Amino acid sequence: MTAVTYSNHDGEPLGATTIDLDATAEASRRWRSVWRIHFYAGMFAMPFILLMALSGLVILYTQPIQDLTQGDLRSVDRAGDVVSFDELAATVEAEYPDALLTSLTMPSDSSRSVIFGIDDGSAAGRQVFVDQYTGEVLGSANPNGGIVGLANRLHGTLNNDRITVDLPTVSALWDDGPVMREYVVGDLILELLGVWTLVLVASGLFLWWPRRTRRSTTAGATRSVLGVRRGMSGRPRWRDLHGLSGVIVSSLILLTIVSGLAWSTYWGAHFTAIANEITPNTWTDAPASALGQRGDLDRLGNQINWNTGSRPIPASDSPSVAGVAPAAISLDDIVTISNDEGMKPGYTVFFPANSEDEAGNLIYGSFTVSNSWPRKTGEARDVFLDQFTGETLAEQDVYGYGAVSRGMDTLVSVHMGTQLGLFSRLMMTTLAMLSIFSAISGFVMFWKRRRPGTAGLPRRPVDVHLSRNLAIGAVAVALVFPIWGVTALIVLGVDRFVIRKVRPLRAAFGQPA
Repeated sequence: MTAVTYSNHDGEPLGATTIDLDATAEASRRWRSVWRIHFYAGMFAMPFILLMALSGLVILYTQPIQDLTQGDLRSVDRAGDVVSFDELAATVEAEYPDALLTSLTMPSDSSRSVIFGIDDGSAAGRQVFVDQYTGEVLGSANPNGGIVGLANRLHGTLNNDRITVDLPTVSALWDDGPVMREYVVGDLILELLGVWTLVLVASGLFLWWPRRTRRSTTAGATRSVLGVRRGMSGRPRWRDLHGLSGVIVSSLILLTIVSGLAWSTYWGAHFTAIANEITPNTWTDAPASALGQRGDLDRLGNQINWNTGSRPIPASDSPSVAGVAPAAISLDDIVTISNDEGMKPGYTVFFPANSEDEAGNLIYGSFTVSNSWPRKTGEARDVFLDQFTGETLAEQDVYGYGAVSRGMDTLVSVHMGTQLGLFSRLMMTTLAMLSIFSAISGFVMFWKRRRPGTAGLPRRPVDVHLSRNLAIGAVAVALVFPIWGVTALIVLGVDRFVIRKVRPLRAAFGQPA
């Protein structure tokens, strides 16, 4: 034990301290190792954070943005009685004779237009907006177009869902599917960057949290966790602001990343499979129709919730008499029944799809009526109606989720800014804004501390050392997120066996000679 005058990494004196030099050296190596991991994680996570925050803000305020950019299509003046929905559908069919009507979205209030989904042969189809008071077709729009469509595509697949890759899947251990399955590359990249963001948050909290590896004899040597020190300027002040913003939103970032990963191509599918094993979802047991699964409805801007793609859609009973084609119930009746069923304003009616089975028998689909999404978890509801009689074939609240899936869906609804109403939206707005500031302030800190001729990485200790708990944590993250585990091994390998062996790289990346 010896007495020394201590300074922290910002050069601020901490006063006279009695320390164990060996323990301090060990703690210093560990601290610098975590700092370097934090820096590497930031290189991956910072572009991701900025992209997710900016696109997330657009998605969060979809309705006011669409009202601003498509107000002439989405808004109507209430004038008299509503025109028959069958007449509205006939008008749309006459306006687009080569297209197939696939859905009807009811207005959320009396000032909104009715929206018909049509399949016009394009990848996304189109949405047709109709004034329900005059019957006039106001125009159409690509559901994936505009700034909102771009934000959704960037937020989900980096605006590219066509490039795929086959990877081994863990869920093959307990389901009947193949070991190698197809995944969207853009989604995989976002998943990977999302996990690096989790590592960034965890390592940042470790670095920010006050440490007592010595017995200080100077009062006030340990700074406040949530304080910004007065009189500081330059990099120390940026460091306090960066850390404060990160600490404030750390729990929300963790919630948002984990709930966002429920949508991901790789991890999300595995989580869904495990969740269904632990607390199974209960789908309707009605006979499946030609439009076999709910995932087939994920088109024309009608987003499908993260864990419902495999739910079967029931078939209608056929009242056909030999040589006589059955007549479907009117769309007005379907709307009346849906209202009687208590569906939430703004719900969507997906039209039935018919086909033949292997024996040549016709299988008639049903109308699927779904409450709009996003919404509160408790408001999730689907009703399946026989297309000939209007009979309710089946219905499900909260998608028949088991407890694990319902818990995740609640997190997803918070993520989307709907679960807690206005408070939820304000909370997610604050998260996005502070995340943007944290990313920018992190870059400013890096630039201010960057030594000439180097890449600005924290100096790598000769003997990199993580505590047992940190090592166990890293292994656990790699097991839960195997894609991240592979990239982490690559980063560590390059850091240890490439950068350290090449003299110019060693100097540039802050490694000792």
